[in-house]
Amino acid sequence: MSATVILDADFLSAFLKIERLPLLLAFYQVERLYVPPAVYREVAVTTLLPSLLAFSSIRVESPTPERLQSVANHDAFGKLGAGEQEAIALALDHPDAILLSNDRQVRRLATGCGVTVINLPAFLLACKLAGMLDHAAMADITAALQAKDHYGFRQDLLELLLG
Repeated sequence: MSATVILDADFLSAFLKIERLPLLLAFYQVERLYVPPAVYREVAVTTLLPSLLAFSSIRVESPTPERLQSVANHDAFGKLGAGEQEAIALALDHPDAILLSNDRQVRRLATGCGVTVINLPAFLLACKLAGMLDHAAMADITAALQAKDHYGFRQDLLELLLG
């Protein structure tokens, strides 16, 4: 059984901007990527809407109301946005979930709840180690993320990815 791959708005928008969502499907060997409704709404109000609509492997799924309420009522989650809360709640609804998020607080809180969370550099490194991205492809992706998403790689991580 494959994992349920859930994207937060930051991860989704970054990969839409660089037109690399198929890499997520290939790496995790899944047919669908899941986003909660609030994440979909966040991205849908941007210029990325046409790209989002064109990518048929995105599925919008709501977390159970009980799970969302338990997350929303927890003090530590109160500072998170609706999309982040829904993404964590949705991940908690799926025992096999992998949540893709670049937000440090989301990663800390979700990990504390037992959710597997992967950030962008970790995902790219995993792709490199799996032999899915050679040096040229990694250089293209990191440059595109820096230019189109204004993603700031730490120098040591950039050297690790490109080395």
